[in-house]
Amino acid sequence: MNKKVTCSIVLGIAVSAFSTFAAEDSASLRTELDALNQRLDAMEKESNPTPAWIDKIKVKGDLRYRFQHVEAEETDGSNLSTTKNIQRIRARLGVFADVNDWITAGIGIRTGEKANSGNVTIGDGFAPKDFSLSLAYFTLAPEDAKYGSATFGKMKQQWKNATDMIWDSDVNPEGVAYAYSGKAKQTGLLASAGFYTVVDTKATAHDATLAQGQLVVAQPIGKKTKLTVGGSFYGYDNATDVATYAVDYDIAEFLVEYSVKDIGPVPFKFYGNYVNNLVESNENQGYCAGIKFGSAKKGKWEVKYDYRDLELYAAPPAFTDSDFADGGTGVKGHRIKAKYNLAKNLAGGITYINSLRTPARSLNQDQQFNTLMLDLMIKF
Repeated sequence: MNKKVTCSIVLGIAVSAFSTFAAEDSASLRTELDALNQRLDAMEKESNPTPAWIDKIKVKGDLRYRFQHVEAEETDGSNLSTTKNIQRIRARLGVFADVNDWITAGIGIRTGEKANSGNVTIGDGFAPKDFSLSLAYFTLAPEDAKYGSATFGKMKQQWKNATDMIWDSDVNPEGVAYAYSGKAKQTGLLASAGFYTVVDTKATAHDATLAQGQLVVAQPIGKKTKLTVGGSFYGYDNATDVATYAVDYDIAEFLVEYSVKDIGPVPFKFYGNYVNNLVESNENQGYCAGIKFGSAKKGKWEVKYDYRDLELYAAPPAFTDSDFADGGTGVKGHRIKAKYNLAKNLAGGITYINSLRTPARSLNQDQQFNTLMLDLMIKF
């Protein structure tokens, strides 16, 4: 037998023996390899630890695409009307940090140039869209906010809203605020107070400012229902001189919510608010009342309807709901809105608004709006 044949036989026997050994002990070898990989991963983490500050910072954002169909018609007998299809986007991005056990901070940017709207209409020759600073604040809350918290800078609204009639959710006030949330037995208590600069004149000491205060009480009624009532005051200083508003504003507000955990399989809520500008005697009131079924935050869908009537001098027009009758005051009408969660962090919405703009109730210059909005929203 030559050497080549002999080597082939020896190699074949070795391969056969190794294969048999591997088949018998493959499970044991796999276990040892997994343990070895785990030890290597642990050693790598020890040599390259994750910085502690990463766990203290959260990045949040959302994007919304909107198709909007608007029909606007003069009701003074001129028969003038316009119909417009509009595409809009809104983008928001924020960074929020736990500075330590009792200090938090937030910085945010968004699209949009108005205080009460982050919407940007697309169709400007594909030009880039601008971002601006929408949040820049820090909050001090010692002892887990046992005695409340103080917030400084450009912040989210520190008061509770039952509706968006006088405060669009996009409005972020600027100044200093105190907020408290607690309980007295089963009764929930919310309180807030703030002092905000509306317009800084830079040249003089007379700025346009806003002083705000609110007290809200939430009382359970049985196991499934809760009644929430509250009162608010919004006092503006130098509104006509510096902010160039048409009138001054000292606004008293009453708000109410009556919520039921479920009627049948879904939650239900009645909500509303009433406002009165105490320093004006004409066109100085407003109210909104609505009902809501379901909850998109806690489930898959929600549907709500409301009716509002906001007179011309009831509140500053710059901060009201920007979608209703194209924003502003001197408006009234109906809104139906539905929202459905299509997938995780993806929702669709449809809104129909039938509204009337009335520059002054004593004049016959009303303008009728029919607005349909289709939204697609993502969060991350």
